[in-house]
Amino acid sequence: LDVGCGKGYLLNDFLKVLPQAEVYGIDISKYAIANSKEEIKKNLYLGHANNLPWKDNYFDLVISITTLHNLYAYDLEKALKEMERVGQNKYLCVESYRNEEEKANLLYWQVTCESFNTPAEWEWWFKSTKYTGDYSFIFFE
Repeated sequence: LDVGCGKGYLLNDFLKVLPQAEVYGIDISKYAIANSKEEIKKNLYLGHANNLPWKDNYFDLVISITTLHNLYAYDLEKALKEMERVGQNKYLCVESYRNEEEKANLLYWQVTCESFNTPAEWEWWFKSTKYTGDYSFIFFE
């Protein structure tokens, strides 16, 4: 499952490498889902990261690449818990900053970013929501 899949390009690439894989994506953008590649469209769902419509441990892998920073704190908490709930293995990547210069660069870059967190603050979120997956950060140096 790709949480915040957009038009599903990453999932389409997964299928090129693993054609027998069963992949799904969810995104809040009606435009992205409607304009996704035909090869993947049937497995993309319109929805929010804070309410994933799959049963517990349904997916072998749940990923979210540069999506969760777009959520307000109340949705971020729910989304992390939902990723933990539906995925056996998890990986996410979020924007972060380590100093004031990187924070300013992030502020200039962001269009929809709502969660501006240092790595320590992100780790607090992971611990407080019991998110056990892997993660990495993107910094704007």
